[in-house]
Amino acid sequence: MPTNEQIGEKIFDKCVEIYEILNNDKEAEAKEKLFYLLDKIQDKALYPPILNHLIRQFGLYPYMNQDTSILEDKFLLECFKANIGEDEPKVLHREQSRVLKRLLSNESLILSAPTSFGKSFIIDALIAMKKPKNILIIVPTISLLDEARRRLVRKFTPDYNIITTSGAAPKENNIFILTQERVLEYLDFVKANRIDLFIVDEFYKIVGDNRSNILQNAIRQVSPYSKQSYYLCPNVKQFNENSLKYQFLKNIEKVSIDFNTVILNIHDLSHKQEDKKDKLKNILNETKKQKTMIYVKSKPESREVCKYIKEYVTTNNDQLNNFSNWLKKHYWQDWDFANYLANGIGQHNSAMHRFIQQLQVKLFSENEHMNIMITTTSLIEGVNTATKNIIIWNDSIYNNENKLTSMQYKNITGRCGRMFKYFVGNVYLLESNNETLKNEQETMEIIPQEEFLYRNDLETFDVKTEMEKNLKKLLNNTNKFHQIMTKMKNYTILMDLESIVTIVENAELLQKSIRYLNSDNPDTWGFIISENIQKVVFRILNDKSKDAYFKIIDYGKYNYCGVEQTIDNINKKAGQEWYKIDINKYFDIERIISFDIASFFNDLNQIMQILYPEKKIDISSFVTKLSNVFLPSVVYTLEEFGLPRIISKKLHECRFINFENKELTLEQVLDKFKEHTADDIINILKEKKLYDDFEDYILNYFYEGLGQ
Repeated sequence: MPTNEQIGEKIFDKCVEIYEILNNDKEAEAKEKLFYLLDKIQDKALYPPILNHLIRQFGLYPYMNQDTSILEDKFLLECFKANIGEDEPKVLHREQSRVLKRLLSNESLILSAPTSFGKSFIIDALIAMKKPKNILIIVPTISLLDEARRRLVRKFTPDYNIITTSGAAPKENNIFILTQERVLEYLDFVKANRIDLFIVDEFYKIVGDNRSNILQNAIRQVSPYSKQSYYLCPNVKQFNENSLKYQFLKNIEKVSIDFNTVILNIHDLSHKQEDKKDKLKNILNETKKQKTMIYVKSKPESREVCKYIKEYVTTNNDQLNNFSNWLKKHYWQDWDFANYLANGIGQHNSAMHRFIQQLQVKLFSENEHMNIMITTTSLIEGVNTATKNIIIWNDSIYNNENKLTSMQYKNITGRCGRMFKYFVGNVYLLESNNETLKNEQETMEIIPQEEFLYRNDLETFDVKTEMEKNLKKLLNNTNKFHQIMTKMKNYTILMDLESIVTIVENAELLQKSIRYLNSDNPDTWGFIISENIQKVVFRILNDKSKDAYFKIIDYGKYNYCGVEQTIDNINKKAGQEWYKIDINKYFDIERIISFDIASFFNDLNQIMQILYPEKKIDISSFVTKLSNVFLPSVVYTLEEFGLPRIISKKLHECRFINFENKELTLEQVLDKFKEHTADDIINILKEKKLYDDFEDYILNYFYEGLGQ
């Protein structure tokens, strides 16, 4: 084993070699060799002064060891320290510092930078140093929302009231962290009080899918009331000139920074003749104790990959076994997901209950026995999770026709390598196409979809299309026509015009039984099972939503009882095979009910209120039930905070909190929890003999998110 002196000599020689490359104007090559050197050393205590000074040349100041630096370099590190809301200031790298300086000068920016750039540091430093009164952060996913909430709660409470859910009461100083759909609820507050700092994370989501229309609308409505805007996105070199004409992009400087804090090795194995499954096995055997993510295009593909690797990926760890057994007890005894988890194989997708997603990410980061995470875009685009290796199993999204774009590819591979953790990351391509392998960064062109342009052009209510003419004729009432169009413009109604016409055409049929949906007894929801009404509804819903629609009454009856009871009762009554569900289908249906079906009934409610004001129709209580998948509202929301419904139900049984109290608010519940510690809750469960192994881990994670 070499002595410290011998190690020091080797490091010195390597630094001299890198300096020579740098002096020959080969900065990229020199930087690459520096990352390999840092990756090999690992221990920062071994950094000699020459290495610290070399790191300085590349602007990577956080990597320097201040204790072993020369006086000049120590002084520089002090200059680049910034308050980011923690006990001690942190050193920013050169490019972070430049961006922060501009933001502190009140500039509005669109920043494009690699995933490993450290954009969150800049947000935290800006809040800590500038102390804006009201901050609004829009994020695209609940996973990213939870991550941001946990980070900011720890740093900025009690100075700020942090709001992430619907129905919360703003206070004097607020940080709103919301998805684009939730922003709409707080627009009145935004307009009355103005936003001091408006942040849009993953700004590239402004193009591409149906939710991008809602995001564009949210930005369009908020930006006139914000004093400063900061939009973040990865890997965009420039913005197409056509995009710059939109009002919400005016007076915002576009900044594209190509500054990598890690290096990636790309291994393209896609053209090798070897079977893909064998390639995967070889990679996993070579990287056994390293963190590895496997990107797959879909949930079924994830399950297939698990089947391939379960034969040779095994482990035995009490923590993983306890989590696996807990899931089997409270979800499904024969759940393959729980079996894979016990062997250190995680699966992340958007349909799973949120706390399961969150705990998997935490275990993947912390537990040395959980080294594999198979993931769809839900994790890649949702959470700031780092890994040593990324394996791209599929070069597409959802199906083989939707190939990964260059931007999507870079966003996936951006999870590989991370500041301070993995200086060198490995990307293994088991499938690839020319688009995937492009090295240049994309030009982002913001082209609003037709639906957004149509809604945004409803200012004058001029009748421009045959569909509008048809709607106006059906309504035979200019005021009602204008009310519907206004709600469309503001995205209060999300349905397209064709679906609205379908509702209006069949309004008489629909209004006859709609009010019975407010009943607490699902057996009286005749609206759902009426074949005539189903024919109308199914003209609007897609195929997946139709399947979920059939299960609304079943979920209404059994979902609060538990997952196993819901599945068993549905399968007992199933007259035909297509009606039966398994644990995986259970999650899919629950998600569709809480989003798509709830959205449909919310739109239907508003349209019927406009059509029949004299009947005082209001099924908002039913819409709330759908949104909460028939759980008490606070119980469902707590899952977003990391507390599973199973534990909430146990605490209700212990009479710790009466979750069935319809007047109960989230703020009241969180205050109640803050009066106790995680250990207090564990003891309450143990006293009532309701405690199960692993619930200490769950509760400690939940309390971390409360800033406790």
